[in-house]
Amino acid sequence: MSYKIAIVTPLFNDWDCLYQLVEEIRTVLSPTQYSNYRIVVVDDCSSLEVEKEKLAGHPVEIIHLNKNLGHQKSIAIGISYLNKSSDQDLVVVMDVDGEDKPEHLLILLNEVIKSNANEIVFARRTKRKESFFFKIFYKIYKFIFVFLTGKVINFGNYSVIPKKLLDKVAHISDIWNHYPGGVIRSRLLYRSVGLERGERYTGKSKMNYTSLVIHGLSAVAVYIDTVSVRLLIAVSLLILTAILGVSLVFLFHYSFPFWGLLLFFGILMQAFLSTLILVFTVLSYRVNFNFLPAVHFQDYIQAIEKI
Repeated sequence: MSYKIAIVTPLFNDWDCLYQLVEEIRTVLSPTQYSNYRIVVVDDCSSLEVEKEKLAGHPVEIIHLNKNLGHQKSIAIGISYLNKSSDQDLVVVMDVDGEDKPEHLLILLNEVIKSNANEIVFARRTKRKESFFFKIFYKIYKFIFVFLTGKVINFGNYSVIPKKLLDKVAHISDIWNHYPGGVIRSRLLYRSVGLERGERYTGKSKMNYTSLVIHGLSAVAVYIDTVSVRLLIAVSLLILTAILGVSLVFLFHYSFPFWGLLLFFGILMQAFLSTLILVFTVLSYRVNFNFLPAVHFQDYIQAIEKI
């Protein structure tokens, strides 16, 4: 049986990576049941021009955005565009730089087929080739994410979405900020497959530590209502612990300056009230109109170019 495949990849100035990626995708998919594929490149307002002759003969479409939005919003636009304008059995989301290996496409696609196209399948990184400090910060990020949200996130964008779930994904407002986090929160069926991360084709990554922090905070922001309530509970427990500790101080007649107690409780109460305000702000925001990528993505498309 033959399947129609669409591959979404966000891009910002990484045209040299794209030229190599399309060649590798052709090598991997052409001899298989997934040979009927198309590649949708979401150009995130690049300052460099594409060399179209290097893409000649490849089934490539380029969506040019009218402003730089970042790779997560570019992914949301690509998914929404495919949901609106085309008919495919499976949609692949992958990065353009080679770190999402094209040879892993067959593994991910076959895993979705095995599930009767009922699940989204993500690539979970089994090996990371970043620096020691990056790995440490990444582990800290995962711990903080679990603590604040109660969820585990151990995969990135590389994934395959079956046709029956594409419309639901496109209507998840949270994918505008963080695609994997939005899918997790949506409670759609998903799972991950352990795959090794590839090496970048050429050039240097645009992601610096600041960008990575913003990316991590975007994932946490998807769960802002859960995070705010958890922070409120944590601060409340801290206040109760402090009250218990002060009670023991007075019970056993330990000396402790009164101004110190006032300052300590003042800081705790300020934290409690700030968190409480955050909870009410988040809860009031939930009744407002949500941004839906499936509906509003066209506002950011400047032009669509077929190679």
